[in-house]
Amino acid sequence: MTDSSPQGIFLSYRREDAAPYARLLQFQLSERFPDAQVFMDLDSIEAGLDFADVIAEAVDSCAVLVALIGRQWATLADEAGHRRLDDPDDFVRFEVQAALERGVRVIPVLVDGASPLRLQHLPSELHKLARLNAFELSYGRYQYDAERLIDLIQRVLAEAPGASAVHQSPSAPAGPGPTVPRAEGADLRAARLLTEAEGIAHSLTDEGKKAAALSGIAQALAATDPDHAAQLFTDAERIGQSITDVEKAGALTEVAQALAAIDPDRAERFADSLTEEYPKAPALYGVVVALADTDPDRAESIARSIPDEDLVAKALAAVAAALAATDPERAEGIADSLDFEPYEIEVLCGLAKALAATDPGRADQVFTDAESIARSITDDFFKAWTLSDVAQALATLDPERAERLARSITDEAWEAWGLGGVAAALAPTDPDRAERIVHSLTFEPAKAAALQNVAQALAATDPDRAERLAHSNTDEEMKAAALSDVAQALAAIDPDRAERLAHSITHEPAKVSALCGIAKALTATSP
Repeated sequence: MTDSSPQGIFLSYRREDAAPYARLLQFQLSERFPDAQVFMDLDSIEAGLDFADVIAEAVDSCAVLVALIGRQWATLADEAGHRRLDDPDDFVRFEVQAALERGVRVIPVLVDGASPLRLQHLPSELHKLARLNAFELSYGRYQYDAERLIDLIQRVLAEAPGASAVHQSPSAPAGPGPTVPRAEGADLRAARLLTEAEGIAHSLTDEGKKAAALSGIAQALAATDPDHAAQLFTDAERIGQSITDVEKAGALTEVAQALAAIDPDRAERFADSLTEEYPKAPALYGVVVALADTDPDRAESIARSIPDEDLVAKALAAVAAALAATDPERAEGIADSLDFEPYEIEVLCGLAKALAATDPGRADQVFTDAESIARSITDDFFKAWTLSDVAQALATLDPERAERLARSITDEAWEAWGLGGVAAALAPTDPDRAERIVHSLTFEPAKAAALQNVAQALAATDPDRAERLAHSNTDEEMKAAALSDVAQALAAIDPDRAERLAHSITHEPAKVSALCGIAKALTATSP
């Protein structure tokens, strides 16, 4: 054993089943014990070093090893199908075994509902681990459980040789006594919420939704934990690639779009690496959408490389819409180049909305041109679709004209979609009228979408009304999406209410989105 006093804390865990807990505990332990070194992720040992020596040295410097045990801790297999725990060179096995052999205090912590370890399931070198009293750490009562665990670690450190060398942060209690959960700082709360979101994401059985959820969490983590964010993106890419049905394209598009927001080079490489035209084309489209506002030149270049003519047009329309406010001439030029009229009209509507504040006369003319093109379409479906788009875009400039235009659509479904869009556009400035329009709709799919969109539009300015409208939605998925938006909008002004609302969401992908949004807002406001 080394001569130095053992005052470190070793977090042993498997990334596949306890990484979120390990990251969160590392954050809390480092905050609570600023002078104690917290060891984790020793599987990243640099080339040329003996992993056994490195782990043994780290364990020797620690007073306690916390073994985080998830539901797959004892059963995870390697690429050959062999159980990892049976391999003497398995990092996790070696870490725990080294601590047991050296007399380091080992605290087994069961996470994510894991069952206690059984003697017959462990190699003989780890039999003692099954006899140790295990601690439970759960999402549902995380703050309480974590405080109890950290208080236990505090007592172990206090009893270890050289205890005076390690001091607690000023917020920690001076001595033993009943555990009282401490007030969370914004960073800690954000970390806890992202930990919960990751746990939910890994539990999803729908692989497409899992890939999308992990991408969203990675995007939220990118600023504070880029290494783990990169790993989550890798996991999301792998999961998306493994999908064999029609959902593959949607999942990979979500991954590419989330990745493009923080690492456009990697996002483009990822999309380009896909060998099948579908999902390659949608993935490239996702990159274009993510880049259109910040790098329109690159977005346009990528759009023109998409191996699908329809998606080329759709991607160029997204670029043009992003350019409408800063370079209307270029946006109009792209619109004129599009052969597909619905996309041309989409760009013209975006251009007119952008011009409304600075050149209302020209905006009105562009709207008139868009309506004229829409009415000239001979296909009834596309005519109704495009008139609905024009009505929705026109709502903020001329709500009376927009509502008349929507009600002139002869197709009942598209009339309802158009009116729903008008209501959403009016919501921030005339919520009463928006709500009346929504409740007048009889086509249920459009009404459900309109309730979601109006609630989203009101989330930041009238969260009470937004929440009420969201709860009135009979479509559970749309209700959840709207409640997620309301929770995220509340995060900066009332994080307690935001978190309560997020936890009330029963649709798990929407709950993940809400937790990520709240965490990002907390991180942005943290000093």
